[in-house]
Amino acid sequence: MAATWADGIGAEIMGRNKFGPQRGPWEDHDWNGWWGEEPPFHTPVFVMTHHPRPSVEMKGGTTFHFVDGSPQEVLKQAKETAGGLDVRLGGGPSTVRAFLAEDLVDHLHVVVVPILLGRGERLWDGLEGIEERFRIETVASPSGVTHVTFNRA
Repeated sequence: MAATWADGIGAEIMGRNKFGPQRGPWEDHDWNGWWGEEPPFHTPVFVMTHHPRPSVEMKGGTTFHFVDGSPQEVLKQAKETAGGLDVRLGGGPSTVRAFLAEDLVDHLHVVVVPILLGRGERLWDGLEGIEERFRIETVASPSGVTHVTFNRA
């Protein structure tokens, strides 16, 4: 499943917390995320934030665009940029939850790892009845990792 991560992807959407730890107005425009000089995305990435800033072009084809908009507005921008390819919703949990709440997700792949890394953020809050909108399948691995896929019914 990991080998197909980038197949058919023309753009990505992520929340600001996935981009980096800064909160509020940007204090350091020279710091460009946790991803290093050549992020793994190789596509345009739309970072949802209430504090837009100029786009940042990185090595390898990744350009981060910082946008303030509703899930529908950001998805529209990402689709226009994706050139007919799919748009990946990369996370984090609050961003995924917002898109699920607006019924904007066709396919979802959640990886459940049997390690507790802290408190984290809850993905499913407020999404009661979501199982009625999707066909759900699971694949378990010997390591205990479980892949759960949701495909629009």
